[in-house]
Amino acid sequence: LRNGIFDLLSSVNLATEQNTELLNYTIDLFNENGLSSDYYGYHNIDHELEVTYVTLMSAIHSLNEKKFVLDDVKYLFASALLHDFDPGKAADRPHEKSVIDFINKDEKIQQLLGDAMIDSDIVCALILRTVYPWSGDVRSKTEEEIKNYLISSSYARGNTEKQDHFLKLGHFLSVSDRIGGYALGDFSKAMEMAKMNAHASGWHPALIVR
Repeated sequence: LRNGIFDLLSSVNLATEQNTELLNYTIDLFNENGLSSDYYGYHNIDHELEVTYVTLMSAIHSLNEKKFVLDDVKYLFASALLHDFDPGKAADRPHEKSVIDFINKDEKIQQLLGDAMIDSDIVCALILRTVYPWSGDVRSKTEEEIKNYLISSSYARGNTEKQDHFLKLGHFLSVSDRIGGYALGDFSKAMEMAKMNAHASGWHPALIVR
């Protein structure tokens, strides 16, 4: 998956030193914190890379269809790679606010994002859009937080068209997050992933069937 992601980045000239280092740093930190491929839960490095791969593949297709620009692909790559980046989590399901706190406090990530000319406020806004379920109080509170990040962003501040665009990119990332791990195997793998995700998220078992 790591090499597949690198190849996808290379295909659109985004395999820069900063993006490659961000990819490698994320993998190293997951592994160092016991969240490697042999971690028992759903939200390990495999999930992170699967979502990144599917997001990139889909985003590059949209780029080729002239629906996205290269900056969109760059932001989706960083956001997908970091979307469950919560190495200190107390439970399997990462908490999006903890993920964002970690990103904002990690000097290495901030440096790499800055060097790649990626606005961390936009990354935080996109990651927040992966909150699930996207309904009720959870949705209304998260929408307010997303709006605050977009207003704080030097890249999108005062530009409602850009802000609306990033809201759509967040939805794109959320869909990629839902299907990422399920789409890269056969039906039995998808069922296994569904069971692990339901357990990690504390869902009722009936949701697995749905």
